Amino acid sequence: MPQGEIYSDKRKHSRIEKKLKVTYKIMKDSDVGIEAVEKSKKHVESSDISICGIQLLCDEHFKPEEVLRLDIYVEGEEKPLATFAEIKWVRKDEKIGKFRTGLEFLVLKEDHIDAIKRLGKSL
Repeated sequence: MPQGEIYSDKRKHSRIEKKLKVTYKIMKDSDVGIEAVEKSKKHVESSDISICGIQLLCDEHFKPEEVLRLDIYVEGEEKPLATFAEIKWVRKDEKIGKFRTGLEFLVLKEDHIDAIKRLGKSL
């Protein structure tokens, strides 16, 4: 009798499929101060989010292990969720002509976690 493989999603937390406005900045050693970060932010949209990470739809091809500073704009929140995330994977989606980019949050405040959890309840 042949043995089949069982696929198991490794995620600890479920993803919430949600399009959110996100701004990002690639962090480099030469970046100093808020002003440098603000001037060089780029705008993208998310595909999904969880309390562990986010998937972005980007024109830019990133390298795994690059670190981005993110501002995630969540409806109902006064300020964007500001955090840092590491790129884990990048795949070209030919259907939409963009790169799907998976990021893992490096730090996430408790109130940010609560805001993300509320997104899942609002669907």
